[in-house]
Amino acid sequence: MTRRALAFSSMLIIMMVVPFVGSVLAVSEPNVVVTSVYWGTNPLGGASVHPGDTNIPLSIVLSNSGDATARDVSATLVLASPFSYIYNVNGSQVAAETVDQSAGDMLPSYSFTLRFALTVASDASAGVHRLTVILDYKTARDLLPVEKILTVDVPVWTGDVRVQHVLTVPGKVYPGDNQINVKAWLMNSGTGSTTDLQVRLVLEDPFQESSGGSDTFFLGTMQPGQVNEADFYVDISKSAQFGSYNLKLVTVSAGSSGQVEIGQVPIYVSEKVIFEVVQVEPKIVHAGDSGVSIKVTIKNTGTLAADSVRAQLLVGNYFSGTLTDFLGTMQPGESKTAYLTVDVDSKATSQTYKMDLRLDWTQADNSLDNTLPVELQVVPAELPLPLIAVAIVLLALVVVVLLRRRRKAQEQKRKP
Repeated sequence: MTRRALAFSSMLIIMMVVPFVGSVLAVSEPNVVVTSVYWGTNPLGGASVHPGDTNIPLSIVLSNSGDATARDVSATLVLASPFSYIYNVNGSQVAAETVDQSAGDMLPSYSFTLRFALTVASDASAGVHRLTVILDYKTARDLLPVEKILTVDVPVWTGDVRVQHVLTVPGKVYPGDNQINVKAWLMNSGTGSTTDLQVRLVLEDPFQESSGGSDTFFLGTMQPGQVNEADFYVDISKSAQFGSYNLKLVTVSAGSSGQVEIGQVPIYVSEKVIFEVVQVEPKIVHAGDSGVSIKVTIKNTGTLAADSVRAQLLVGNYFSGTLTDFLGTMQPGESKTAYLTVDVDSKATSQTYKMDLRLDWTQADNSLDNTLPVELQVVPAELPLPLIAVAIVLLALVVVVLLRRRRKAQEQKRKP
């Protein structure tokens, strides 16, 4: 064989061997990695998870970025605070330290989503927490075991709802006012949303709820930066002292225990003129009386003047008449008498009747009112004077007749 032929043969052998060696060096391998982590089941809009949430699905997406199939892929999620996996065994709750799931065989470029139902501790801090995921699978060709230890970042966000602004409707409130609308604007200044949020105004003397549940308000979900208005309705005791009061506002979220104070609700109770019934004259009337003049003396015992004072006696079914009188302006310490004309029904039973004397006036351009208790005693009707006179005359006639008869009887006895 010539030198040229030998060289050609050698080149041919090399060309045949080199591709074979290259193919051996380029053996395909699987490569399973974590490509996404989010709360919930929707990858486009992950849920916002908060401390105290229970059984929230954590989705971990696995992808095979290699060029061969990964066999028998399984994942172990190693749990750490503040996360736990809780399940029931014979009626008792058990917490697991790890949770296993299988993804089966994964072809190249194939993805699989693992889901773990986790509970977040109520005292969890906001931020990103790191968990460990252990991946186990086998190569497609030689079924060699592969183990990977990866870390995943799991976010926990907390809402931080605070009182931003407060006002009352009406703007000025006084002792004895009812159905006061307390408006509180609340802002979520936290990093996460709040869910099933309810706020409660903690009422103490002299405040009380106007109706059942009027001290609570349901806000629902508040996104970060969102501002919501909460409305409460309260009554103020008549005996309330004027001045500033600070009421606590607390929140309760679903899945959390206890109440969290989020701020103070300031309410200023303005000073109100104080009236007192000094005297009622007369206090006793008769059933069937007509046009009885009742004098009610009222005193301004407060420190403010009351303008356009009007007194009105609020009576029951057995009374009528002219029951309103205007007293004008009453200075502090001043007393005035309201003159009322009362008719009493003849059917009124003998007893003490409790009535309300309603006083309304203006004070610093505000229309105010108050009621004070008044009592009138009804006794049986007196016998009219004409009837008394007739009775006296008849009695005198009877006495005269009896005396004449007695005298005649004596005269007859004396005759022989």
